[in-house]
Amino acid sequence: MSDIIAENGYVIIAVNPIEYRQAQCCAFSIKSKMKNASVTMVVNDTTKVAEEYKEGFDSIVKLPFKEYTDNRQADWQLYWASPYENTIAIDCKSIVKEDHTNTWEYLIDHYDIVFPTSTNDFRHNKLYPKYQGNIREEYKLDIIYSNMFFFKKTSESLAHFKMADVYFQYWRDVCIKYFNAHHVPDNFEPDVMHTLVANHVGNDVTSYHSMLSYIDMQHSVTAGDFGKITNWTDKINVWSSEAGKIKIQNYAMNSTLYYHENEFLTEEIFNEQQSYYRLVTK
Repeated sequence: MSDIIAENGYVIIAVNPIEYRQAQCCAFSIKSKMKNASVTMVVNDTTKVAEEYKEGFDSIVKLPFKEYTDNRQADWQLYWASPYENTIAIDCKSIVKEDHTNTWEYLIDHYDIVFPTSTNDFRHNKLYPKYQGNIREEYKLDIIYSNMFFFKKTSESLAHFKMADVYFQYWRDVCIKYFNAHHVPDNFEPDVMHTLVANHVGNDVTSYHSMLSYIDMQHSVTAGDFGKITNWTDKINVWSSEAGKIKIQNYAMNSTLYYHENEFLTEEIFNEQQSYYRLVTK
């Protein structure tokens, strides 16, 4: 790992060995597209991260305030955990198949904190998840998505994270207060909670140019015609090959993929991402 931390970089929260591996694969994919990118993994305890999981990261840091078993419930700590002045936070269950160089330049020039306002299915069509309509229509909330988002160390972004501190730690009470009972999620939902925070802080954190939009396989399945399946990999074919290429059905992944299910990251896919990273960065 590097002793020098860049001004701009990616942070990925991971709180157990399965997520360390997922975060590492994400780091491999980032650096395969952007050789000089800086990537930091944020964990509950740095001493528990085995040596095998450290490749690909420029630093590994500890969550500064509280440990969690749900990694995304710790999003509120990222303002203080990130070693960068300008940060893209990305869910560990992601693989980056695009070069963000121009995106970085635009984000830094135009935003203090920003979230995507849309996601795509694996066919590259815009998604309209059912829960989104319920929240927007019944509660008049502007929907944002949070598996990849950008922030600077500024007062505007700090306001979001300070409110997220309370909302995320007591998320169920917050949801009960603001939602009807049938709309309260069973588990912590980062998109829903970031949406509540953003709307209640009142700052405009939305992007109007599809910035940071990604392929969301969780919503691809629920919004599609696949019926009720536990794991989307049970019904949808995944093809991978050398140079880190990934296809879902017949569609090449050429942006950022949030795959959601642990079963997606097979040993074959991990090894291909690692091999290509080593080839590109050697």
